[in-house]
Amino acid sequence: MKLKILHYTGVYAPAWKWGGPPRSSANLAEGTAAQGHSVTVFTTNAGLENDATIPTDRAVQRNGVEVHYFPARMNLLGLQSSELEAAVRERVAEFDIVHITGVWQPTSVAACRACEAANVPYVISPRGALSPYSFTQKPWKKWPYWWLYERRNCDRAAVIHYTATMEKAEGKRLGLRARQVVIPNAIDLTAWWHDQVAGLAWRESLRALGITESTKVLLYAGRLHHKKGLDLLPEVLAGLTIKNWHLVLVGDDEDGAGAALETALRGEGSRLTRLPATDATGLRAAYAAADLFLLPSRHENFGNVVVEAMACGCPVIISDAVGVADQIQDIPGVTVVPRLPANWIRAIDRQLSDPEKPPREPVVNRFSTERVAELMINAYEMCL
Repeated sequence: MKLKILHYTGVYAPAWKWGGPPRSSANLAEGTAAQGHSVTVFTTNAGLENDATIPTDRAVQRNGVEVHYFPARMNLLGLQSSELEAAVRERVAEFDIVHITGVWQPTSVAACRACEAANVPYVISPRGALSPYSFTQKPWKKWPYWWLYERRNCDRAAVIHYTATMEKAEGKRLGLRARQVVIPNAIDLTAWWHDQVAGLAWRESLRALGITESTKVLLYAGRLHHKKGLDLLPEVLAGLTIKNWHLVLVGDDEDGAGAALETALRGEGSRLTRLPATDATGLRAAYAAADLFLLPSRHENFGNVVVEAMACGCPVIISDAVGVADQIQDIPGVTVVPRLPANWIRAIDRQLSDPEKPPREPVVNRFSTERVAELMINAYEMCL
């Protein structure tokens, strides 16, 4: 059965400034389109306002998917687009199912109401936005909004799509009535592999900073934010038995977490390098060059960067608050530990002393766009 699927999301590829959701949504949309389904995306140009290649007056084809970018506006309530809302009301009946990514946005309310009116089933992917951590961010705004709008949106969904069992468990406290499934994020593995040549060139480019062939490169990639738990690292690094380390942070400093870490490591300043956010080519080189990828997050809904690093053959150490942890902890080269300095010191020393690289096969079997698209199509068909 070939489906007509509408993805409805406030932000979409290539708006990478918004982090993982645009990339995950695009991978899923393109993966299902590759299996012969008709996939359309309604989104906005948020984060793409200055990109001349993104028109807002007509659809564009992007990797087999028809994408409509509507003008975005931001106000006190968040992301809004009257054109986006009008489009879903006008055309929702054309589709077999609507997949809505994200909550807490007025535009999502319009899509849910349009689906109800047209009797079209819809799926909601909260992307971690229903976690207890999320509710602590501007709670004065979120709790009223939850009871006024979002609770109904979620209860009337045909399926709530979680990307990890941790996310599903966190959502249990809300008592949602909708059917719930756990399907991981899709990772475009054609972009992620062990690029040895690029890795060597990346290390060579940092030689002036004191990185040599024997230096143990510890890598973090992603936005620098309090949520990422980087403040754990100064105590951990100070306690390592192996002293020839160099910490590289790749990403933009959103809330001063990067600057705070730099201050905390002032005595080790020569062994900390901050680089700006980069594209897949740059990240692939960094993953290939690094001896170890670190993600000590306080809360991480899934953790795309972890799977990317593994696909590039880079060992990873992550906190047990990272959603993908239970889906990868059985794979060699993966260490999952609580956010306690002593545990991280032992884990890093062990991995640097006796390196073990993650194999590619289980990453492909669990997270490829093909595999995840199959799982999601099964979920869609349950709704019909």
